[in-house]
Amino acid sequence: MRIAPGIHSMGQEEGGHVHAFLLDDGDGLTLIDTMYDDDGRHVLAELTAMGRTIKDVKRIILTHAHKSHVGGLAALKAASGATVFSHEWETDIIAGRREATRVGKWPKKPLAVYKLQLGLALGLGKHKPCEVDTRLKAGDHVGPLEVVETPGHTPGCLSFWWPARKALFAGDVIATWPNVEAGWPGLTLDNDRNLRSVHDLTEFSDAEILCVGHGEPITQGAAREIKKMVK
Repeated sequence: MRIAPGIHSMGQEEGGHVHAFLLDDGDGLTLIDTMYDDDGRHVLAELTAMGRTIKDVKRIILTHAHKSHVGGLAALKAASGATVFSHEWETDIIAGRREATRVGKWPKKPLAVYKLQLGLALGLGKHKPCEVDTRLKAGDHVGPLEVVETPGHTPGCLSFWWPARKALFAGDVIATWPNVEAGWPGLTLDNDRNLRSVHDLTEFSDAEILCVGHGEPITQGAAREIKKMVK
């Protein structure tokens, strides 16, 4: 679904109302995250709706290495030949050489996501490994996007800023399902650090669009919503 010029949103219920985004800046397509399913079916369906093909995807960038976000990576990379980008801390998890850091089993709000918390606590939900081509750090650029390091949910969480569209892509640092809040405490490795990362995102005071890993995008007044989370 097109939510703004050059920005298409895709979602699926499995993986916690997880979302991924296709960006078109006129120089091939950039895909942010690949959702839960191993075959990338939702991305392929959106490409068809756009009148594009998987070969039009030139870059795949990952906010972090949880299954909900890298499930379709291996299939989509193989089909597209796209360059894969992530933070260095996440690369070995994506490549299958290290498992994602586990979280505690004790339930934390929102209870709607406890199934995901328990899965991560038990090390369930394996993805098909895929090598990362390029490691990203703060200040790097991928196409029109500026890379912003936003650790907390995991140490290597990345967000991305598209200034021409006034759009932030925040991964799991912020969630809008089932509530709009600064991430999910039960699945976040360092909640204090995550909140500081949300505070850092308030620097993008002209942000209108906020795209997150779980829940629907906010398409107006994003900066105001982010400020509410850190008061």
